[in-house]
Amino acid sequence: MINRAIFEKTFSDFTRLKTFIVYLAFLSIPLLIFSGIAAESGMFSVTSLTLKAEYLFGFFSLFSFIWVCGMAIALLAIYFCASMISQEVSDRTILLLVTKPVKRFEIFLSKFLAFILAILIYAALSVLVSVYIWASAFELDILSLGIFIPKLPLFFVYSLFVALFFGSITAAMSTLFSSKIKSIIPMIILLIITFFVYIQIRGAARSMDAYDGILSAADVGYDFGNLYISLLEAGGVKFIPFAQTVIGTSTGVYDIPDEGIKIDYDHGFILPSLDRLTYRSTLASALKLILVPILLTAAGLAIFSRRDIS
Repeated sequence: MINRAIFEKTFSDFTRLKTFIVYLAFLSIPLLIFSGIAAESGMFSVTSLTLKAEYLFGFFSLFSFIWVCGMAIALLAIYFCASMISQEVSDRTILLLVTKPVKRFEIFLSKFLAFILAILIYAALSVLVSVYIWASAFELDILSLGIFIPKLPLFFVYSLFVALFFGSITAAMSTLFSSKIKSIIPMIILLIITFFVYIQIRGAARSMDAYDGILSAADVGYDFGNLYISLLEAGGVKFIPFAQTVIGTSTGVYDIPDEGIKIDYDHGFILPSLDRLTYRSTLASALKLILVPILLTAAGLAIFSRRDIS
């Protein structure tokens, strides 16, 4: 089932030192920019140590959803999986592979398992490096770090869902095209639609009571938000109102008032949590994010098995 030589070669290509350095630098830039702006503006300088840690964790949760465990790891997965078959075709090395006594599905599966192992390492490093940068930039003490450390597996699990979803679909796309860029472009478009464009589509559809059916089923951004919020809530994480508003705007998992926060006008204070919108259960969202890429990957494998690559 697995060709060891292909697996080891692919894994080695994905885990080169240069790739690690470039990716971690790419990952770190937004975190460093935000920490620099926050330090100059004194954003967290007047709060107590406990409140500072709570707000820093809230902002970290937001960065994790949008960037660390979201866009950054998704882009890496797309980059890796786009080269899985299409790069071999464009370089003409696929002809050498298929002349060997190895079946096509073994080629595909060996490469994909190498990707899974590599992305596990990158996902873990992403979370650990991000926390280290966050803690260093804001000079968190050991007690404050105690808020972060037990929650790291939750961020790790979510990042795997994101990476495997976009990586699996990209791997399927790579069986259709003869160049890497042709596999990357549709996936970048899908990524932008999922986390940005669909915000407008969702808002318009819900305002017209037309969100049910196909529009709801196609809303992968909601499923990612639903899963992310549910994972962190299961781990005892309570989001600060600002983080709820941003995540809710991006994914539609919260009912966001016109003011962006929920205010009790009778008593004159901000309520600590927005109302959750439940269009699908967490299990349904998780199954969707697992089954859709599995089916598409299987379709891609079937196409590759019958494709003329001469």
